[in-house]
Amino acid sequence: MKRSVILVAIAAALGLSACTSTPTPTPDTTATSAATSSSAPSSTAPPPAVVTTVVTQTVTNPPPQPTKPVIDSFGYGPLKLGMTLQQALDTKLIAPDLLSPPDGACTGHRILGTDHSVAISKKLGVASITFTPEMTSDGVGIGATEEKLKAEYTNLRPVGPNYTWAADADNNPAATFVFGVHKEKKTLWAAYLALKNQDCHN
Repeated sequence: MKRSVILVAIAAALGLSACTSTPTPTPDTTATSAATSSSAPSSTAPPPAVVTTVVTQTVTNPPPQPTKPVIDSFGYGPLKLGMTLQQALDTKLIAPDLLSPPDGACTGHRILGTDHSVAISKKLGVASITFTPEMTSDGVGIGATEEKLKAEYTNLRPVGPNYTWAADADNNPAATFVFGVHKEKKTLWAAYLALKNQDCHN
């Protein structure tokens, strides 16, 4: 009887202990995960590299066109009054062939690209150069009107008997411009720049 009471007392004590024991807390994995996330280095990918390509293009410009020669007070472009025959040929503006048999004092040569000529004196060199409007900057020459001539040359003086007008060359006292005019057509049949003392023609 006494043994049964003791066993009941022990069982009751064990039951009370079980009812009053504190449960073991479960670790908070959410906080741990948040802390780990906040302390871990960022894994954001770096921006892509920018690659710049430079394309170099070579542009070949055409060579400048040679300046067209024009008549002035001293000659026709690089072809100057007073040049020797060889100097005149070296300009590449006249043909080496003679237009007519030499008369002893002068030779005649065609101006390349034109139907006109240059007279070259053996004594004086280039003595005269004939020209058309296309060879000038003012539009005066063989075929131009007398009205155009008078508008461009304000220092004309009458000459004769073979020609009509002459004008001293500006800034070149050794040269003169000579013009012949058709009486009926009133156009120029002759126009040339010459040395005043030329010995090639009248």
